[in-house]
Amino acid sequence: MAEGPRVRFDRFGIEIEEGLLWLDARKPKPFGVITHAHGDHVGRHETVLCTPETAALVRRRNGPGSRFIEKRYGEETVVGDLTVTLLSAGHILGSAMVLVQSPRGSLLYTGDFRMEGGITCPPADPRRADVLITEATYGRPDLRHPPQAESHMRLLEEARGAFGRKQVPVFLTYALGKAQEVMAVFCKAGFSVAAHGSVWNLCGVYRAAGIKFPRSRKLSGRHRRDSVLVLPPRFRADPIVRDHAPLWVVAVTGWGARAATEGIHAVVQLSDHADHEGILELVEAVGPSRVHVVHGY
Repeated sequence: MAEGPRVRFDRFGIEIEEGLLWLDARKPKPFGVITHAHGDHVGRHETVLCTPETAALVRRRNGPGSRFIEKRYGEETVVGDLTVTLLSAGHILGSAMVLVQSPRGSLLYTGDFRMEGGITCPPADPRRADVLITEATYGRPDLRHPPQAESHMRLLEEARGAFGRKQVPVFLTYALGKAQEVMAVFCKAGFSVAAHGSVWNLCGVYRAAGIKFPRSRKLSGRHRRDSVLVLPPRFRADPIVRDHAPLWVVAVTGWGARAATEGIHAVVQLSDHADHEGILELVEAVGPSRVHVVHGY
């Protein structure tokens, strides 16, 4: 039974073959793979291997710095005696699983993933491997996500209900990934959307990748009450948001009702991570002889 490449787990990342390659290391390394552009997976490495979309998002957020080797899904990169292939992870735009093949066997590292993908990213594309390293944010058996179509319908219902009550619907979610997914749901349904600048500034990378947001604009001081507002939670008290009162505030999170707090009128459960069943589906698809879980339950 193949053992796979040598792995060392560090609190700042995952080391492959004694530093030949690092996966999602937070501290700068000579050569690192960045699976996606969320800050807890990004390090300022000398050389970075990632997808073109992740490179564009990292540059948009962090500015120039690293030397990027940009590879599309399925393209191989040779690093010493390793062959590295990026595969769709279904998490956010540009997110990748990492298949590492070596003389000792193969390894698949998922990073953050969602088997079914979403409107703004394709489904996950796991491959068979001897060793699997996965995250398990929602790994507990009681942590189950509703079907995406159901969550999307809830988003639309909350918006329509707010407008019917002469309120402005505000949807709170992460600036990168889920915010654009929420925008895409509303744009597809014909709503006007106003996105906070921290969200809007990233939408250009999505548009360059062919994902459009019709009837959308950057949230500004111009007082309009015909749009759904999409913004990160930390900006909910901004004057530019309060000026649209009365508001109907909806939290969009994979944690569902567990995330309900004061000032939140409703919660829509929508996640860009796999739940318990999704993790089991992944393991079955990969068929590893050994599984490591590095985050979550």
